[in-house]
Amino acid sequence: MRLLLFVLVACSAPAEPACACENGQICEAERCVDPWRYGSPVWSACDGEPRATAESLAQKAAAYDARAIALHTDPKLPWVLDVAIASGVDPERATASDVVIWRSGENDGLWSALVLAAEAYRFAVTHDPAARAALATLLAGERQRMAITGVPGLFVRQLIPPDVPGLACPSDPAVYVPAPDKRGNKWVRIGGDGCAQVADASGAFTSTSHCGLSEFANWCFLDNVSQDEYVGHLFALGAIVRVVDDAELREIAIDLLRQIGEHLAAHDMELIDWDGRPTQWGKFHPGADGDTPGYLAVLGASTLANAALAEPSLELVFRAKAADFAAYLDQVDLWQGPDGCESNWNDLSMLLANFHQLLWTRDDVALWRDAFVREVSEPPVSRGPLVEHNAWYDIMWAAQKPLGPGTDGPAYAAVEDAVCQLRQFPRSNHVVARDTAALAPHACSDRFDRSLAATAFGIADRRAATYAWWGNSYERYTSADEPTLVQQPGGYLLPYWMGRYYGFISASQ
Repeated sequence: MRLLLFVLVACSAPAEPACACENGQICEAERCVDPWRYGSPVWSACDGEPRATAESLAQKAAAYDARAIALHTDPKLPWVLDVAIASGVDPERATASDVVIWRSGENDGLWSALVLAAEAYRFAVTHDPAARAALATLLAGERQRMAITGVPGLFVRQLIPPDVPGLACPSDPAVYVPAPDKRGNKWVRIGGDGCAQVADASGAFTSTSHCGLSEFANWCFLDNVSQDEYVGHLFALGAIVRVVDDAELREIAIDLLRQIGEHLAAHDMELIDWDGRPTQWGKFHPGADGDTPGYLAVLGASTLANAALAEPSLELVFRAKAADFAAYLDQVDLWQGPDGCESNWNDLSMLLANFHQLLWTRDDVALWRDAFVREVSEPPVSRGPLVEHNAWYDIMWAAQKPLGPGTDGPAYAAVEDAVCQLRQFPRSNHVVARDTAALAPHACSDRFDRSLAATAFGIADRRAATYAWWGNSYERYTSADEPTLVQQPGGYLLPYWMGRYYGFISASQ
């Protein structure tokens, strides 16, 4: 009887799993695979896209990759900028020597970082020496963007070196006068003594006690950095740490991520500016002004998850904060106004980017993944991320949606839409006349009282932008030709190289 009981118990014991997978992989045929490869899906190449440009996707990427560095950076400006080129110059052949104005702005760090992320994926896919060179250039700019503050983990919004034709520090002393309430972004210049200098109401400059910046003498920077900037930096640096196997470049990204994480951990998840005051929009925790608790919960958790890749001790900080932050996931609440028309599309882009980086390679994210699915595929409005003809949103959804046994399968429709949008994407990102107002009637107004259509416009109908996927694809407008204004190419390169990395796009397309 005892022997029989032993046999019965032994036979009822659960079978060992065929494979134990980590880093987000799932088991298929006794091996661990990335979820987007489960079942060996065959993705649409969108071969019948009627508005496709003549080039292949790969040919377009090669042209934009070359231009990203040759036209949109300079040895003194190792970050990607929109440019104005001399009249009569072919924008497809222009180089930095043709630039008459470097169109620098307060979100330079965000936009350049998205190109840095694209080059990380490109290097991971190709190991092309040119991709490595581009990464090295743009990473040098990342380091400068942090080093000029003299505060570990703190980036600036904008920085300008001296003696660059077509770009100069502001000459009006009023923009260097600090804001008493730290509202609004103010310029700071670095004096010959290596100290940060500000102006008073009379226009006189004085050196502060924030010194040690002699390397940046006669530079200037715009302070009061925001969450927006950090979303780009974290997206790029996190990608480098995860997919780039070059030890030197990876170590630079690790160092920058570590500094960001340690800065936030030391200051209760807020950015403290060079002057010792919290930045206006640099809050990474629920309860901060200006953003919903759920959105800030995702932002803060994603930031710490990225930083923990670089500094293992931050994993404990992540786990402690994430446990608290997860309680706010029912309060993301990004959609505002009738059918979401008055929503802030900046926040939508930041939310999806943060979800992507948070879910990537982590195995303890079921609660966060449920929120991701709810916000992306089950929004309370008709204008959700998957109907916006937004190639970047499509790729992030396809890469991070639940896949494998028991799910509804791969994101075939999203990948097809992304590939179709990239086929439509123009071969040059200079500004060409567009009239979306003539294509669809007014449906509602956005938060700035701009007219929106009921359905999203495809990229072939939209005007060139610094990063088209960050904007509102429903906007109705009329714009004129500006052939000398060439926007940087991140809008094509990031979704393309992410698509290549995830296997959604083949090298032959």
